[in-house]
Amino acid sequence: MKLIFDESLPPRLIPLLYDLFPGSESALQNGLACAGDRLVLYYAAAHGFVLISTDSGFECLSAQVPEAKIVILRSCACPIDIAAEVLRRNAIRVAELPNSVERLIILERTIRPGK
Repeated sequence: MKLIFDESLPPRLIPLLYDLFPGSESALQNGLACAGDRLVLYYAAAHGFVLISTDSGFECLSAQVPEAKIVILRSCACPIDIAAEVLRRNAIRVAELPNSVERLIILERTIRPGK
């Protein structure tokens, strides 16, 4: 299972999550920069990626590309280590998404004491 991060998330997430999601890509590094959300979503669906974004606009687009699988990170406009932690904490749920009838997961950042 592999992820593709849209332009709202930095490519530095790829090595932080490589042990869980090898083969992941960034739209900023694979020629999809500035391609538009719809094209990124079609690419993700066609190549077996789960799209990861902080852009809630993908919630609406998910109906237009029913085969796409999307994870929206809400309240994660923050350092990449927090986004990586949210994805690690939900790794099983994210990994099961491609085989699920569910098409969209919304993950919230939770504040833990000391963070």
